This record gives sequence, structure tokens and C-alpha cells, in this order.
Amino acid sequence: MRGQGFLPARIEGIRSPAMACDETLRLCRSERDAFLASMTISGLTYEEIGLRLGITKQAVNKWGRGGVPHKRVRAFCNAAGTHLLEQFITWEKAKRLAFNQLREADRIAQIVAQAVAA
Repeated sequence: MRGQGFLPARIEGIRSPAMACDETLRLCRSERDAFLASMTISGLTYEEIGLRLGITKQAVNKWGRGGVPHKRVRAFCNAAGTHLLEQFITWEKAKRLAFNQLREADRIAQIVAQAVAA
């Protein structure tokens, strides 16, 4: 026991999330595709993912239809064992910036920022 801290150096049981290959990322056309592909890659059920995240199976199902909340994307990727969803969101954001395409939420934020500044 000498030299051993409170927690072990490595916790077994859940693998570290892996990066998705470029081909898999390119085949995803929407955030929903990336979510469903992540679920399939993980081999887990909605209930098992929910248990890992501390939420209900219904909440995971809702995320599948409406998108994973921004603050929970990293936790979802860790639970699923793949960074596919996070990679897809980053890739979409980079494409929007490259082609100067704004989402409606970003456009509204610009309008509000100008109104608040005035």
C-alpha cells in the first residue's frame, strides 16, 4: 500500500473514447447521424448510456431526436467510447466558418449584440 494514493492510477471498465476515421465522419450528414452512429459503434443501449451519464433512457432518446446539449457532448462521447459526435460538431462549425454561413442562432446573437451595444 505504500506509495499508493486514494484512487488507482487507472480505472478499468470503460475504454477511452476513440477518434472516428475520416470516412465515417464524412458519411454523417447530420448531428443525428453522428449520434446514431456513435450509439451503434458503442454497442450499448440507450439505458446503458443513460446509466453511465446519470440520466434516464428517455433523456438519451430525446437527445437522439433533438440533439445532445452542448454541455453534455463530451460526457456522451466518453460514455459511447467514440469522439464521432464531437468531431462532427467541430467539422460542421469549421465548414460554416469557411463558407461564411451563419446558423440562425448565430445571426440572432449578432443582432442582439448590436442592440445591446447601442
